[in-house]
Amino acid sequence: MLHIVWSQSDCERIRSEGRDDYRNYLFEMLNYAGYSFDQWDQESWIREQPSGVTVVIGAEASEGWSEAASRYCEAGNALLAIGQIYGLEKTLGISSASLLNEGWILWGDSLLTKDLKSSFHSFDATLAVVNADDVVGLGQWRSINGTVTEHPAFTSRSIGSGTAAWIGFDLMKTVCLIQQGVAVLRDGRPSPDSSGLINDGILKTDDGSVLDWQYDRDTAPDGTAPFYMHPIVDEMRILLARVLYDLQQQIGLSEAQTWFWPNGLTAIGHISHDTDGNVVELAETMLDKLAEAGVPSTWCTIAPGYPDSIYNRIQQDGHEIALHYNALGSEIPESSWSERDYRYQLDYLQAQVPGYEIVSNKNHYLRWEGDTSFYHWCERSGVRIEQSKGGTKQGNKGFLFGTCHPNVPVSSPAENNRRFNVISLPTLAWDPPIPIRCTADEAKLLLLRSKDVYGVAHFLFHPGAILNGTDTMKAGDFMVELCKYGRELGLEWWTSEAIDRWVRTRRNVRVETAEDEITVESDEAIQGLTVLLHKPDQVQVSVGSDASVVVKQIKPIERFGRSYVELVIDVPQGTSVLKLSAETATV
Repeated sequence: MLHIVWSQSDCERIRSEGRDDYRNYLFEMLNYAGYSFDQWDQESWIREQPSGVTVVIGAEASEGWSEAASRYCEAGNALLAIGQIYGLEKTLGISSASLLNEGWILWGDSLLTKDLKSSFHSFDATLAVVNADDVVGLGQWRSINGTVTEHPAFTSRSIGSGTAAWIGFDLMKTVCLIQQGVAVLRDGRPSPDSSGLINDGILKTDDGSVLDWQYDRDTAPDGTAPFYMHPIVDEMRILLARVLYDLQQQIGLSEAQTWFWPNGLTAIGHISHDTDGNVVELAETMLDKLAEAGVPSTWCTIAPGYPDSIYNRIQQDGHEIALHYNALGSEIPESSWSERDYRYQLDYLQAQVPGYEIVSNKNHYLRWEGDTSFYHWCERSGVRIEQSKGGTKQGNKGFLFGTCHPNVPVSSPAENNRRFNVISLPTLAWDPPIPIRCTADEAKLLLLRSKDVYGVAHFLFHPGAILNGTDTMKAGDFMVELCKYGRELGLEWWTSEAIDRWVRTRRNVRVETAEDEITVESDEAIQGLTVLLHKPDQVQVSVGSDASVVVKQIKPIERFGRSYVELVIDVPQGTSVLKLSAETATV
């Protein structure tokens, strides 16, 4: 159990001034990563001193606060401050020198970030000065003008039998800004090398990206245009997981968290189709190729849609029918950027497939205007998962929004930066192996990077492009090859609806540990729930069960660059208590 210290009143004050405050997005991040936690205000935490690991995201210097934090660590607990110093100068052994609005972290050969490859583009960093000899500082900051400073991006120090650590940038704001982008009010700034000419007169999601053409892109070995090869947000999630794991290990704490996917799956693959043109013969060819690949996919269908024969086969073959909202002023008159036309198109498609629940959407050409209004449209219409965040040019494919994980966007300060009841699933690339869109090598690299960070490798294949490609391979044939390659790496290929359903199911699971017990609370029965035990030295743990819990697998495993024991179980609705020991255990 983690303990989070924050100030709800301070967040509300900031938002009442019309300013964003993303600090409590940490709750969403921890929930998605499978951690259990409770929330504390500063005064209550000082009184109670809950043992374990405390994360501070909101506090003010006050009488007794710093002293209480130091005593907490001395007693064998761990404290992690994120973003600011919060009056903990004496405890952390650092002080603030200045602020850096935007920058990049140069980690060097730090073991904390071993095998992490992204640029760590960050926002609202505190440039700290180390004031104690026993503080270990990691990383350097590079500013937007290229200047490199010696101020650390992460610090830690031992205090008594405990630890105090600090992450030196606003992690929550950084995650929200990168994965959500900013409001699209005008064409975005094109890339200097002409590989990302997004200033094409069409407002799209990539016009709102906050990533940098120079510092955030890399070039694949085949030497094509640079693109967003590394998922910054997902690597920050791994960084946070490592920090929390290391703090728990340092104080001898055993914890557990739920894993992202069921049955110990490392990652997920996803194929979607935008049905531009709605050519029946090409749809049939695509369905044949999907049958050859043996994967289900999501058909984002643009008005005026397909005949019943295609819809029937899509459903019979186990695929998903979704909306491809068109706001390009084409195909049908009702195709402007407006909720009225969005609802018209959704209702139009729904009438073509009566009794079928449409829960997914991707906007035609990834159209977007404004900030979060489209998420409101999705909420009000019952669309639960949205795929429009992605690049439209050769040079901005990949992790343009920093992530390949399903994520939850947030609204404006006027709505208290609330989390939408909508999941955003980024689109990574279009129609490989067509070179101007995505080469075969680039697609396989994106799949590998998605696996590295345990996310969803999402590729869009247009039926209209299925017969295009290279001299040696067409898009339809490469789709079959890519799906096979993903399965060889241990991925399963899911529809958008299946991803949404699992993410929502898992977020309602709570796992807690107490000595030799694990308590699992679930709102519904779940098969294949995967739990990571932070007990790498107890790889011989065995678990027995009664009829209510089925233990399917238990084994040592590496996740996030750390050692865990992976437990795969079927659990009933309600509360299950598992008792563990190094020899035997019972449920």
